[in-house]
Order: sequence, then C-alpha cells, then structure tokens
Amino acid sequence: MREERVPQMRKILLLPFCLSQSSLAVIERLAAESGYAVVVARSTAKALAEVRRHVGPGSGEPARIVGVVCDGRAKKVWAGLVLLKIRQWGKKALGFKARRIELARVGIVGGTKALFGRRSCRVGFNLADEEGLRRALAGGETFMRL
Repeated sequence: MREERVPQMRKILLLPFCLSQSSLAVIERLAAESGYAVVVARSTAKALAEVRRHVGPGSGEPARIVGVVCDGRAKKVWAGLVLLKIRQWGKKALGFKARRIELARVGIVGGTKALFGRRSCRVGFNLADEEGLRRALAGGETFMRL
C-alpha cells in the first residue's frame, strides 16, 4: 500500500514595526510555541517579500499567514489579496498548480481611531489583541482561503 505525503503547512506571522517591545516579546514566544516564522516589516512590500522568501517559490506547499494590522491597513491589504485571489483562479484555469493559502487577521488595540479607520499610531506603544492572536495562531479567525 502506497502512502501519500501530505505537504507540511508553512506558518508565517506578519508583525508591524509599531508594536511595543514587551508586546513583541510575548507574541514571538506564542508564535514559536505554535511553529510560526515571525516577520517584522516596516512596509507591506517588505513583508510580502519576506513571505515569499519563507514560503519558497515553486514548492507548492500550503501556507497560513497571520497578519497583525490596524483597520485602515487591513482595507489596503484586502485589495491586494483580491488581486492574489484572481491570480490563483487564473492559474487554476490555465491548469497550473496553485498553492493553498489561508489568511487570518488580528487587530491592533489601543490608541484612538483616526480618519479612514486607522489608529493614531504611537510607534513603540501599540498592542496586539492577545486573545484574537491566540485564536489565529491556533488555526481560527481565518477570513480568506485562496
């Protein structure tokens, strides 16, 4: 009897640079316990480049990405995810292999809401929603599967 190898899911946690140092330490410990690679980036483009580096091109392994973002940034990233989803559909339509991607989002708490849903950013003092983060790292809070 032949056994099929189930690909290992790559797990990546994207963190913004504006979180407090104490919050970063707690989050990195939680991520390590759950088997996540932690990426702290100053911009969305750098974060996506790091994700590509961790996942590896052409491997076909499924990926789970958990991002800690404020509401305003989440709306901007959502538009990029729609384009990614269209790309995945196009690959499948052309008969190419497409990687399964699961996305989860955790909000930033504290601060006051500013224009367009963003929070007034106090770099070094922002905190992530720890309960939401625990649920997302455990596999819950998935809002999109590509």
